[in-house]
Amino acid sequence: MRITNNMIRSNTMLHIQKNKETANDYFQQYASQKKIQKPSDNPTIAVRALKYRTTLVEINQYLSNCEQAENWMDATEEPLKKADEILDTMIDYVTQAANGTNNDKDRSTIAAQLKQYCEFIYQQNANMDYAGRYLFTGYRTDVPLLFEKDSSNVTYTMTEELKINNIQRYNYVYGQPEYDDSKSASDYANEASEYLETHRIQLSYDNCDKRDVTVTYTDASGKSQTITAVTKSIGDNKTFNEQYHPADDEIYFVPETGELVFGDGVYDSIRAGSDLKVQYSKTNFEKNDIRPEHYFESTAVDNVTGETKNYFNIKEQKINYQINFSQTLTVNTLGCNAFDTSIGRAVDDIYNVINNLDVMDQTLASIKKRVEDCDPNDTETLATLQELYNRTETEISLQNTVLTNAYTHSITVFQNAKDTLNVALAEHGSRYNRLKMTSSKLEILQTDTKESKSANEDVDLEEAYVNYTQADLLYQASLQATGKILGTSLLNFI
Repeated sequence: MRITNNMIRSNTMLHIQKNKETANDYFQQYASQKKIQKPSDNPTIAVRALKYRTTLVEINQYLSNCEQAENWMDATEEPLKKADEILDTMIDYVTQAANGTNNDKDRSTIAAQLKQYCEFIYQQNANMDYAGRYLFTGYRTDVPLLFEKDSSNVTYTMTEELKINNIQRYNYVYGQPEYDDSKSASDYANEASEYLETHRIQLSYDNCDKRDVTVTYTDASGKSQTITAVTKSIGDNKTFNEQYHPADDEIYFVPETGELVFGDGVYDSIRAGSDLKVQYSKTNFEKNDIRPEHYFESTAVDNVTGETKNYFNIKEQKINYQINFSQTLTVNTLGCNAFDTSIGRAVDDIYNVINNLDVMDQTLASIKKRVEDCDPNDTETLATLQELYNRTETEISLQNTVLTNAYTHSITVFQNAKDTLNVALAEHGSRYNRLKMTSSKLEILQTDTKESKSANEDVDLEEAYVNYTQADLLYQASLQATGKILGTSLLNFI
């Protein structure tokens, strides 16, 4: 078979092209440090690369979610711990007050200090925000936990679930002598103060509306019972405090103090039952009062526009972050599950008793002044004033006992609030630990995925350099050989 120059030229050009392509491929690998430049180079590597890259993107997103969740939970943990420390301080403080003898200045100091502690818990901790979002308000992160100013434009009708065990045996002073120049000593004697007992529970708010208040519960037989409470204002009968003296089958509602007072028969029935709830209304809120929509199922009616808003599923507002494949984590803690409203109500109770004692001390001083200024020869008036003085002293003594009981009760309230807070802290801590373990696992998975991705896509630089050098030498050699072969033709032999 005759081999022509054209055949040699074609074959050598073909081999040169192949060598050039091979050299170019190795050069591209060396320059890009990747095994393939396009999917058709190696479909298996391309498919695996897509899988590894997709997985890595997801892992990076989960790690970012974990970081955001950790920041939120770190911001949440600090106010919870601070509130817990303040409750410890309040318990110690009230314990000292209950066990000591306090004059009027001491009482005022105690009341003021407890108010400050209470405000610190609610304003500086429960109302805490992070990056412009409130931590303890569930889904409504743009709405503060507390009212930012006085409000009277919206009426809230709320349903509050009460713990039957929180119905306390409450001692109060029944009877309060008041000065009247027409009264005699016997009149004051008939108004003598007594130390009586009833059963009451405090709602989460005072200064409530004087509207129908409905109390529902399930009795021992499992039957639902509904009672409409009788509204009894403090001003109805100041002398005998009738608001604490309901009939056997009645419940009194005291709107000024936000109290439910139970008759003995009703109390026995409720104590043997379960699921105690009360529905009541409130319009006038003060600055830093808790917004009802964060704690209770409620209906809010705008008294100007008539607009109505309903709030429900208060305790189910979980903010979930996806932190791993098919794994979510609740990052928020609800204020209603951490900061008990009873803290402020117990402080209000102490504050009210101390205010009453301050008024009584002033009244006693006024009576004493009247006795001193009284004509010694006016024995009847002097005897009347002395009787009033004695009765007022007795009332002060009884009110001091009520104050001691209020201190003692507040210790229990603060301890229960601390227990509630500790449960929230423990739950928060367990979720935080899970977050840290998941984050650690993701970091390991991220490293493994990067290594697998690199092993699949990346070339060994040393090997790539050697391959490229060899291919380039082969290409250069083929060029030289071709030059020699094609440089000789038939004309050289003629």
